[in-house]
Amino acid sequence: MTEATKQLTADDILAASDLEIREVHVPEWNGSVYMRVLPADEGLELNEKMLALSKEKGHEAIFLLLASSLVTSAGERLFTAPDQIARLRSRSQKVLIRLQKIALTLQGWSEEEPVKNV
Repeated sequence: MTEATKQLTADDILAASDLEIREVHVPEWNGSVYMRVLPADEGLELNEKMLALSKEKGHEAIFLLLASSLVTSAGERLFTAPDQIARLRSRSQKVLIRLQKIALTLQGWSEEEPVKNV
């Protein structure tokens, strides 16, 4: 016999710890970073911003995604100031693309398009 699965209440869902923070080793930077799953409201807002970028500015999406996803071990964003986000452009493309793939996976998004519907 299989054990019955608990039917969740609204309180159970709201109390669940489902916003994962994952440590990612970055040897090129001689250390690790933390990346997070975005709360739904932030993820949907970010998705709208990323989809709104024109073809000429589509490359900006990686910086928006990483600025939203890179956090401290406590979940606080590392990149909040526009000049910090702009300076991400000077980092290794290889590293940023690897981190982008991890961020997309954490959000449950594909590389081709972030999200159409939740």
